[in-house]
Amino acid sequence: MNNLLTLAMIVKNEEFFLPQCLESVKGIVDDMVIVDTGSTDKTIEIAKSYGARVISIEWPNDFAKARNVGLEAVRTPWVLVMDADEELVKDDLGILEKAILMPEADAYNIRIVSVMDRAEDISESYVTRLFRSLPDIRFEGSIHEQVYYSLERNRQHLESLNVRFIHKGYLESIITGRNKVDRNLHLMENHVKNNPNDGYMLWQLAQTYDSVGRHSEAMFSCQRSLKCLGPESPIRVLVWTTYAKSTSHAGHPKKALGILSQALGIYPTYTDFRYLQGTIFLQLRQWKNAEHAFNDCLGMGEPKGYLLTETGVGGFKALFKLAEIHIAQQHTQEGLAHLLMAIRSQPTYRSAWSAVTQLLAGTPLKDLYRTFCMAVPQETIVHTLSSWPTLTDDETLLLNYAKNAISGPVTQQNQ
Repeated sequence: MNNLLTLAMIVKNEEFFLPQCLESVKGIVDDMVIVDTGSTDKTIEIAKSYGARVISIEWPNDFAKARNVGLEAVRTPWVLVMDADEELVKDDLGILEKAILMPEADAYNIRIVSVMDRAEDISESYVTRLFRSLPDIRFEGSIHEQVYYSLERNRQHLESLNVRFIHKGYLESIITGRNKVDRNLHLMENHVKNNPNDGYMLWQLAQTYDSVGRHSEAMFSCQRSLKCLGPESPIRVLVWTTYAKSTSHAGHPKKALGILSQALGIYPTYTDFRYLQGTIFLQLRQWKNAEHAFNDCLGMGEPKGYLLTETGVGGFKALFKLAEIHIAQQHTQEGLAHLLMAIRSQPTYRSAWSAVTQLLAGTPLKDLYRTFCMAVPQETIVHTLSSWPTLTDDETLLLNYAKNAISGPVTQQNQ
């Protein structure tokens, strides 16, 4: 792109993901700088096959230092930062190109769409990954490194850009295989020890504590983070979320509800807070309160303008929770209706498909099929079921029935 853009990465043993990553950007970046921190597989070979300049270093036990080695080698006016387990969505190439050719900002937050083992469990976050290559713009933080602080100090204008990276690193097989939790926790604890007022890292530490069952420590870390972060910090809303979740996980649901009420008073459009309230009400079997909460979520819709949100809290997931509430109270028809609305809103939402099948257990296959046809077209049933890597016996029967229904008359055996 007229020698304007360089891809900068740090890698180690990424032969599985790296080809897809580099393939996704080879049509738009003019140069690739890849810092390798000790690969023993074919990572370096793959990088060089794409024309990348590979810089080999010893792992400095500091992600920012490693990334900054790459930034030092950038020769173009702009730099794009990626991880090996990410891919740039091809449909967004034009948006990325325009942002550089006709810039309205000095740096951009990119949408990181993290896919999970279940297709519906998608989360989105905005992270600064595209920015001008300037000597004073560097990453900070030994882990969960970011350039935000250097951008702020140098008065660089930051905006969000509707460009997506698909992130696959949260798939269970990948997390298990990498087994990096202990290493990351150690790095974060050391960073916070040396930088006790780093509110961002305190939040990241809280998230990790909560994920490994150290809920009380997560709560305390959130409290410290909120004291350190300024009132305008975009991270504060995320700290409140982790604070409420860790409090609930610690066995204090009523206290968590109070935290969420306080947070909603500050961020009234952040649907995730109301959704979490509904989830806690549901766990407490407070049906009316839960129903009000999830109906509010539908009215609020998906939150806009925040760094992180759980996809579906203002739509199909709220509908699914309403179905759970009705089914728990033996309101079968209302529950079924909400499940079908959830499927219509998000056809890949497998939890809703499973719930319909369970709710209608014993129903003739042709009637089950017709029920799903009330939510989505026949072709969508086939496409959705075919996209799942494994199927239950009931799902296999439904898929075969749907295929037969589309291709020709249904045989007596299928009925």
